[in-house]
Amino acid sequence: MAVKVAERAVASSQVFVPTIGFRPAMTRTLVEGGEVTEDGTRLIVRAVAAAPDKTEVLVEWERTGNPAACAPGSHLLVHTTTAPLEKGVSAELVSGATTLKAFAMAQRGFHMSFQTIGAVHTVTFPPLPNGADGAELVVSENNRDWRVPLLLRSARVTAAPLAATVERDGTVVRATAIARDEDDVIIQLEVEASRQIRQVGMPLRGGGVRFSVDSEEIRRARRASMREVMGGRARPITLEDDRGARHEEIRRLFDFEGQQAAPGQPFINRFAVVFEGLVTTAKSATLVVPFVDISDPGGSVTADLRQVPLELEVGAHLFHVQSAELIATDRRRVIVEAKPSPRPPRFRHPARMQGADPTEYSWPNGGPGEQVVFDAGVGDPPIVTFKGAVLRVDGPLRLEIPLV
Repeated sequence: MAVKVAERAVASSQVFVPTIGFRPAMTRTLVEGGEVTEDGTRLIVRAVAAAPDKTEVLVEWERTGNPAACAPGSHLLVHTTTAPLEKGVSAELVSGATTLKAFAMAQRGFHMSFQTIGAVHTVTFPPLPNGADGAELVVSENNRDWRVPLLLRSARVTAAPLAATVERDGTVVRATAIARDEDDVIIQLEVEASRQIRQVGMPLRGGGVRFSVDSEEIRRARRASMREVMGGRARPITLEDDRGARHEEIRRLFDFEGQQAAPGQPFINRFAVVFEGLVTTAKSATLVVPFVDISDPGGSVTADLRQVPLELEVGAHLFHVQSAELIATDRRRVIVEAKPSPRPPRFRHPARMQGADPTEYSWPNGGPGEQVVFDAGVGDPPIVTFKGAVLRVDGPLRLEIPLV
């Protein structure tokens, strides 16, 4: 059942910063991008969100030529989730007499080809001084400095607040803000649950961070190719407008903040969903979330893969180990399928599988139908341990919203 949106407030309390997301109304943004090249590595400043509580700078790194020629020991152009600030990288914002040191630097995307290697990071600083209309970004690593001046202005893309809510099986989905940026409509979502939120729908892979080397034509072709590869497994968030058109999300913008503010409080996942191609004459639409997966960390069960097929239980959830094919020396591909759940939310599969290496987990990949596949190294005998459970709140979860 769709839930009607409440009346919007008269004044907007947020703005939309392209490529970053929704931020408080007093946020300043970048007038135009800047770049600098040092020792063959180019730094491009893509966006800035100088909000009252923090300053975020979205930067892209690019190096042309043989990726193996990347500076030895560099942590700026590697495919990793390790925080570069912990590996000898430093970043500062200098505005007049004020110097702000970065307290976080997180990778948002990575790509590698025969011609280029690139990465995108969000660098987070304390808030800039009130009234500051510019700063210099300084990133340093291994006696190399990248310096880019930043000119700022008040954000120009205002957002309208929303208050659409739908609840199912103890999980709440809210649409909290909407904005238009050129041909795109962006909606901010907030998903709340009593347990960690694992996944909200299944968008097309590769639809997240954009890189400068990609044209819009390349991005569209990539989405079409990925749609064909994923087939029916792709279940993106969609927007059905009042003209009868259906639009699939083209990317998401994440805040990458912790889901739980303090122990005992609910888990909240916030992100913005981007749609393109909506006609300006559409006045309202229904946002459709196909499902929400949540994680139950409790429970574990150990299994001897020589005895497959097996009927097992993890945290009161039943599942069937169908096969455990040997695919390499001491390595097995394990196919499992959940038994019907007595009540919602529906048990999908164990959260992870641990093999011979206690520091390595195998995470599930989609299989045919309701099956999932784990792949892990095993010992002799082939003993594995399944831990936790993934539960699914089945949709569609529908929220009716006005379009701005």
